[in-house]
Parts: sequence; C-alpha cells; structure tokens
Amino acid sequence: MEKLTDKGFLAGLINFTLILVNIMVVTIMWQKAGVPFNGAYTAVVLASILGTLVAACYKMTVAVAPGIVLNSFLCYDLVICQGYTWQEVVAVPVLAGLLILALLYKGWHERALSILPEYLGTVIPASMGILLIYRGLVMGRLVIGAPFQITGMGSLNDPLVMITLVSLLAVMFLLGRKKEQGLATGLLVAVVMALINGYVELPAYLFSLPEGFTDTVFHVDFGKIFELAASVLVVFLFLAFDALAVARAMQEKEGKLLAINGFGTLIGGLLSAGAMSVAEVSAAGRYNSKNPVKPAIFTAILLFFLLFCGPMMMELKDYPVIFAASVIGAGCYLLSDLKFLPINDNISVLAGVFTLMLVPLWGSLTAGIGFGLGLYGILKVLEGRRKA
Repeated sequence: MEKLTDKGFLAGLINFTLILVNIMVVTIMWQKAGVPFNGAYTAVVLASILGTLVAACYKMTVAVAPGIVLNSFLCYDLVICQGYTWQEVVAVPVLAGLLILALLYKGWHERALSILPEYLGTVIPASMGILLIYRGLVMGRLVIGAPFQITGMGSLNDPLVMITLVSLLAVMFLLGRKKEQGLATGLLVAVVMALINGYVELPAYLFSLPEGFTDTVFHVDFGKIFELAASVLVVFLFLAFDALAVARAMQEKEGKLLAINGFGTLIGGLLSAGAMSVAEVSAAGRYNSKNPVKPAIFTAILLFFLLFCGPMMMELKDYPVIFAASVIGAGCYLLSDLKFLPINDNISVLAGVFTLMLVPLWGSLTAGIGFGLGLYGILKVLEGRRKA
C-alpha cells in the first residue's frame, strides 16, 4: 500500500495527466500543418518520452512536453500563414535546441541573457499567451468573422459554442484557485459533452500499434533556415527565459533546466514533433519524493502506453472546439507573468506594451517582438544622447 501512495508515483501521474492536453493539442496542430496524423501523434508522444527521460538523467522531478504556445507559432505562423513546409519549419526547433545547448558551454548562458532587455522575460510569454487566447476563442467559435468589422461574437445558439463555454468555465474556476489540473479538467468536460451530443464516438478499437514514425523522423529540411533565422531567435529566447522562470520557481540551477529544454527541443525537431520544454504546469516539484527520478520515470512509462492510444485521438482531431478551453487556459497561465513587468523603466514598458498589442494584431510573434526590440533600441539610443 505504501508503494501505491508514494508521492513520487503521485507526482508522475499528475504530470502525465497535465501534459495530455499539450500532446493532444499539439498533435492536431502539426496535422493541420501537413504532417500525417499518425506520424505526428507518434512523434509527439515519443519526443515527450525521450525528453522526460532526459529530465530523469538530470534528477529533475519534471515532465517534458510539446509547448502549445511555441508549436502554435511554428504551425500557424510559419506553415499555415507564411507558407513554409513543415519539413522546413521543424529545422527551427533543431537549431534553437542546439543554440540552447551551446549556451551552456563555460557558463555562456549567464553572460548572454544578462545583455538582453529585462522586459523580454515577461513580454515574450505574455504576448504568446494573448495570441494563444485569441486562437482558442476562434477554435471554440466564440470569435468569428463579421461583415462590418474584423471579428464578431459567436452565436450562443451554436451547440459547439456551449461546449466551449462550459469547459472554459471549468478551466477558469480551477485556474482561479491555482489548480493546474484545470487544463486537463476542461479537456475532459469538453470530451464528455462532445460524446453526449454525438459529435464524437468511441472508436471500434481503443488501442493500436504506433504508426507513421517513418513519415516524420529525420525529415528536417534546412533549405530555408536563413529566412527563418528570426523565428529561431524567438524560439531560442522563449526556451531560455522559460527555463529560467521554472528554475526560479523550483529553486533549481538554471543550467539543468536549460539543458533539458535544449535536448528536448532538439529531439522534438529531429522527430518532427516541434518544440519541447519542461511543462510549466508540472506539479511534480511540489512532492518530496525520496527518489527525485521516480516521478519522471513513472511519467515516461505512462507516456509509453499512450503510444498505443492513437484511435481515440483520431476521433477527436476533427473537432478543435474540444481543445479550445484548454488552449485559452494555457494562454491565461502565461499571462500571469505580466505582474513582473518592470514598471520603473518607461522604455521597457513602452516596448512591452507595443509588443503585447502587435503580436495578436499582426498574428506574428516574430514581427511583434522584433518591433518591440527595435523600438527599445531606438529609445535607448535617444535617451543616451539626451543625457550626453
């Protein structure tokens, strides 16, 4: 009985439940970007397993999962909106992961991050959060096209909108009480409502052997990598600041988290699973297991069994509304960092505000963050000349 209630196993189970949302949502994203569905599902789950095992090697009680925000950027911004192929885009996380690992050489990461504007650590995840909320509202049909303006409100008579609203209420209630399980709960509520309303049916068979692996592994195309250099920088900065934030929250050395993010994203890119990182909503760090490796190992074991659950995922892929509330919740989770915006520096505030506004309006993280950095640099130069 003691083994069944061990806190390490409990932490692993909670982590597995939480990252299910990421795995399901990101698989759908890559399928829409042109990756064969079975291949995308197998690649995403396998990359999560390998990334979590890397965390176990570093004796970290965390799980590694595909980031909804970063993969939304890769799939929607770069593939769907800008027209790059998914083979060209997966080169972005490969190179970003290598850059993260290169930073660890002789402590270069400390010097590199110290020269970047402080506001970026807050604005990058926050701007991604706003963009994610907007996309979740569109997925849930709460925001639709309108004839006399850019967008309008969806109809409350639409049954799919009601699924979004009910599941979103569950997500917001639990997140408001600082319960990270809110994302997984919202997904479960949406699935149950979709089953009741007949949008989704249980498949004839629940399990099957993993398929499509050869359709994705090592299909990386570096032909457009110079055109995608700015996108590599965005992914790199997000992974770096994300690792620092998690390290601060868990009171761990940032080098370990950077290494996990670097190896995870490198693996994800090579498998065509996209960007991988330590799951921010991971609850494992709160459990004082005697063996810090146990939660990661147990999570990896559960993920291995998930490899054989492709048929159920196939049933869900045609209804993005099921994932809408969880996507919105993930965006809200990222927005929680806004309270750390350095308000004493007016130039940082101005650059940050413009970034937060322009990212969703332009629908591009690269353009929004680039404009903010350009504005920050120009204002700093002008300020220096005025003082001189």
